[in-house]
Amino acid sequence: MSKRVKIAMLAFVLMFSFIGNSYARTPVESLPQVEKLFMEGKYDRVVTESNRLIDEGAHGREELFYLKGLSQIQLSRFKDARETFRYMIERYPRDRRAFDGGIGIGDAFFLEGKIPESITSYNEALDSYPDHKNASIVYHKLGNAYHKLGSKDKAREYFDKARNSSPLSFESKMMPDAGPASVNISAHAPSKEILMPQTDDTGDYFYVQAGYFKNKGNAEKLTDGLKRKGYDSYLSAQIKAGFIFYRVKVGRFKTKAQAEDMAGRLKADGYKTKVCR
Repeated sequence: MSKRVKIAMLAFVLMFSFIGNSYARTPVESLPQVEKLFMEGKYDRVVTESNRLIDEGAHGREELFYLKGLSQIQLSRFKDARETFRYMIERYPRDRRAFDGGIGIGDAFFLEGKIPESITSYNEALDSYPDHKNASIVYHKLGNAYHKLGSKDKAREYFDKARNSSPLSFESKMMPDAGPASVNISAHAPSKEILMPQTDDTGDYFYVQAGYFKNKGNAEKLTDGLKRKGYDSYLSAQIKAGFIFYRVKVGRFKTKAQAEDMAGRLKADGYKTKVCR
């Protein structure tokens, strides 16, 4: 084989290798694509793509900062996560994510084993946003933190606050009546799912997933919209990688075929669907 042919073949291989890598790592162009990467557990890419989109002035920069901070927690980059959340809060103090950023700072301390610092951060979030509708989440996390320190009376105090301030919340439902119990919020904890208080059905069945959200309000909005159209829609909450996500479900079916039929109806109405069990 001549030297010229060898060079041509090498160039050919390198070209296709480059093309393959380019397709595999095509930059994302919007916030929803970054959210999808987060749901898939591709935390390194979330950080990289969030940084790029933020620098480019993309829409939803406050949400990109939030996803970046959450991803840094999953990567055990706790100090970086705290810096991201702090910057987000300073830049967007009135945004709905500012309160969540305060919680994120506390979570980064908690998961790093710095429990006293996590308690300080959770309390700072409550002090900064005293009337926030999700205060029960922080009470629950404070209960976990004090429980971790062995302060059972203090833990019970905050678990009771969480239960009394929002008796139908996900946090309240996770707490048994027999005293405080710590929900595992380890960054590598397995997922756990429960149905929200709207339903007590915990049987084995097929259903159609119509949405999957980090924000409970968005999940409730979709659920209500589906109900108005006559669909049997309801919520479940899931702890995944230490954070709460909300799944919008439609129907409870004995067979997959029945669920697929419902998925077809939903698609005809313009909804994205996934048949699950």
